Order: sequence, then structure tokens, then C-alpha cells
Amino acid sequence: MSEKRTELQTLAQAIVQRSGVRALSFRQLAEQTGVKSASVHYYFPEKHDLTAALIAGYSEAFAQRLAAIAEKPVSLTRKLSAFADLFEEAAQDDKLCLCGMLAAEISSLDEHSRALLRGFFEHAEAWLVRIMERHADEWRSPLPPSRLAAVLMSGLEGALLLDRVHATGDHLKAQRQFINAFAAGKAF
Repeated sequence: MSEKRTELQTLAQAIVQRSGVRALSFRQLAEQTGVKSASVHYYFPEKHDLTAALIAGYSEAFAQRLAAIAEKPVSLTRKLSAFADLFEEAAQDDKLCLCGMLAAEISSLDEHSRALLRGFFEHAEAWLVRIMERHADEWRSPLPPSRLAAVLMSGLEGALLLDRVHATGDHLKAQRQFINAFAAGKAF
């Protein structure tokens, strides 16, 4: 990937994580990177091309982080805590998880971007299921791993949104407490 394309994509991701895809303009990207608007269109002919590239890049980086967490010889609690860390990192600088932000704007996305977005969430939830299955001896719940994965994922994404509304980190802290209680067998 060219250096300029990477720079454009990095800037676009920060804009979308803070303000959404509707706030993203090629003119703004051109001005902030010192290129002509035509140069932005060279790398990303249409806005949906850029959106798809953002989702694909974010998903790949997220998947790599999940793989690294899975490889660590640590407890379920530590792995789920590291998973929650990814969302806390996303919350820095008044940002949201890129895919969580785009999920709120799904009606404005093209079908390819929607498919990539679904893939991101499906991969994250499948990862959670695999981690819980590998550590089945460390937790108890009447809910199957697939439902718990949905609870954890929606809870963390929702916590990012609510913390932004309330300008606190209380909801992410509550999610971390829930994760710790769950992993200790005390949530249910």
C-alpha cells in the first residue's frame, strides 16, 4: 500500500470514528493531507470504496489483535479483559469503534461495506465463542457461548456510545466489572 493511501486511510478512519461516515469528505481529506481532491479519488474512486477499505483494514487489525490474545497462555478472565481493552483503546480521543460507528450508519452504506461490517461482528463474536469453549472449565452460565458472545459484544459497543453521551467511562467500567464477574463464575 502506498504511503499516501495509508495516510488518507488513517485520517479518514479517525474522522469516521469521531464523527461518522457522513462527516467524511474527499475535499477535507485532500486539504488535510496536502493533495488535490483528484488524488484522493485516484486511491478511492468513490466514498464507498474508502468506507470498504476502512472496514477491511480495521477488521484485519482487530483480527490480528484477537489472534495475539488467543495465543497467550492466560486465563479466560485475562483474555476477556484484553478484549475489553480493545474497546477502551477505541474510546481514546473521543472515538468509537470504527465498526460500531458504521453500524449506526448502516443505511448509508453500500452492500459490500455492509457485508464487511457484518463480517467484523461475526468474526469478533465467533472469537469470543471459541475462547469461552477453550476455557469452558473456568465459567458457568445457563446461556450458551454464542449468546454470551452477543451480550459481551453488544455491551461493549453500547458502553462506548453511552460513555460518549454521558462523557464518562462508567459504562465501559461496568462492562469490565461484568466481564470479571462472568469469568469468575459470579455473573449468573
